[in-house]
Amino acid sequence: MRRSLFLPAAVLLSALLCSCGFMTPSQQYAGERRDVSEIAVIQSYLGSPLGDEYHATISGYSYQPETGASVVKRFGLPGFPDYPREIQLNPGNYAVELYCFKSLTKPTFRPTFEISVKAGYAYTVKCEAAAGKATVFVSQETRTL
Repeated sequence: MRRSLFLPAAVLLSALLCSCGFMTPSQQYAGERRDVSEIAVIQSYLGSPLGDEYHATISGYSYQPETGASVVKRFGLPGFPDYPREIQLNPGNYAVELYCFKSLTKPTFRPTFEISVKAGYAYTVKCEAAAGKATVFVSQETRTL
């Protein structure tokens, strides 16, 4: 009986996880999909589910373009897996808010950092915490898309 319930439960859980925004990229510019050479990408760092690293999920950002209206965007609710895996943006300067967590029993953090992103590049953001404070790192391995 247990084995007969395992497969349907695993399929249902997989479908649920794949349907949430946490698993998908999020286009954050207006209009049709653009070529990767025209956009910048900020990606969350997700460590091993059972590992000792903090996961960094993008919970929001703000953007003030040189012309036009400013943009403020918030994603998800704390504790729910509906944050995007990555955000695809116009090049420019952003203030990005992260939701950093390790496990259900460890403290969580919501650091904000500023970043200037260029078209054609991907940036991976990672959290580390010590002494009750979170530090954000942008990957030294920023890569061309």
